[in-house]
Amino acid sequence: MQISRTIKMMQFTKENNKGSTFYFYEYKNIVMGFTEIGSEIEDVGEYLRTDRIVQLEQVHGNTIHFSGNTNGRPDGDGIILNENSVLAVIRTADCVPLFFWSEDGREAGAIHVGWRGLHSGIGINLLNIMKERGINLKELVFFTGPAIEGKCYTVQQDVVDKFKGFNFTDKIFEKTSEGYSMDVTYGIELCLTEHGVPKENINHSWICTFCDPRFPSYRHGDREKRIFNFIKIK
Repeated sequence: MQISRTIKMMQFTKENNKGSTFYFYEYKNIVMGFTEIGSEIEDVGEYLRTDRIVQLEQVHGNTIHFSGNTNGRPDGDGIILNENSVLAVIRTADCVPLFFWSEDGREAGAIHVGWRGLHSGIGINLLNIMKERGINLKELVFFTGPAIEGKCYTVQQDVVDKFKGFNFTDKIFEKTSEGYSMDVTYGIELCLTEHGVPKENINHSWICTFCDPRFPSYRHGDREKRIFNFIKIK
């Protein structure tokens, strides 16, 4: 397998459908991507010929659902696809959308990770589920979509205190004049590698939602607007 090469060669295609603008990447039987501000996920679903769209009532926790077991919008922050032609959707506006899929294209999904999700161990929960399903973590590919960069994300001492005892605490926080900057994306990477995922299997969009006007940012005042981060097994 050449997972690291596969990731580095990722090319996103920009598409428009009924006024919605989105970017997507295809690999084997996997398609995943994210929308610009003002887009509708139904337009993406139509373009990708999706049978069903699965979304959650995101609660900043660590619960992960299988798409085939969802009715309505259950509380949770992760979706594992166990059906073809179903679009799993995670909504974000600064938090990190973490996509994952297996090299053979049989497993795929996405989780929503903010500082609360990182603290509650949603990434570890995902890895445990994958191992229970007999998936070798070295065969999983990860990608973080648009999210606020660490340098743009300020938190206070109370958040830092919650991460005392974590192995990567000193690496994701940096003291500033306004409190502490926090790099959630780097925290996710460190969490994954600490639990057996090769670093070369993890790639990032490096798009900062706070800096890039194409995408909504909660910290910039976009309280209602969201990026739709989507993934599908064809």
